[in-house]
Amino acid sequence: MTVAQAGLITLTTDFGLADPFVGIMKGRILGQLPGARLVDLSHALPAGRADLAGFWLAHAWREFPPATVHLAVVDPGVGTARRVLLASISGQLLLAPDNGLLPEALRGRAGVEWRVMDPGLPARLQLGPMSRTFHGRDLFAPLAAWLAAGTLSPAEFGPRAEPQDPAPLPRPRREADGITGRVLLADHFGNLFTNIDAPLVSACRQPVAEVAGRSLAVLSTYCDAPRGEPLALVNAFELLEIAINGASAAAVLGLGEGAAVRLRDGLRA
Repeated sequence: MTVAQAGLITLTTDFGLADPFVGIMKGRILGQLPGARLVDLSHALPAGRADLAGFWLAHAWREFPPATVHLAVVDPGVGTARRVLLASISGQLLLAPDNGLLPEALRGRAGVEWRVMDPGLPARLQLGPMSRTFHGRDLFAPLAAWLAAGTLSPAEFGPRAEPQDPAPLPRPRREADGITGRVLLADHFGNLFTNIDAPLVSACRQPVAEVAGRSLAVLSTYCDAPRGEPLALVNAFELLEIAINGASAAAVLGLGEGAAVRLRDGLRA
């Protein structure tokens, strides 16, 4: 498979913006590909959480045109013998450490071609000295630039191999009286994203979400609940969400990652 020379690269990291790490990576990319177009997806991911980086990348990569390169650097194993992974799907490339990030981003997707970087590739590309703490600059940035330019093909990147998937996000459980799920994260607004997806909600004639001792009808919009009142709805990412109209559900309900959520059909006896 080859990728057109689009020069479009998205960036996802846990580096934050207080330090210049993201800007340094961009400088290294532009040094290799001056015409690159760079799109920041997020740099505020929880440190070391490859699974949550994969979650957000899963909901972002399909919005981009063919030939986009998605670079995700959440790399607690930097400097170790951990592998570097490249995934090809639908004319796009996703590049990240081999730590479960990309399997989470592409879970359930057919037609993925997985490759691991040939250990000799950095030397062949003359990347020079490699720090043990900043592979985002020294390794991933130039690789993304060359992939986006089309001067490095997936076949040249390395052999096909199955990815590591050490800590997948939890899946909902179907039980006799409903679905048991978990809160995956709270977004910037304090809305609680769960792992219960839209088809499970649609299967209920009258869906009701139970969380923190409350039973919440599944509504269509935030404004369908009175201001300041909690509600459940299916959000833009096709997941059941717990929210409060005009406030942070995470703060008001005191809930966060891992909190239990149940979905039941209110019409079942």
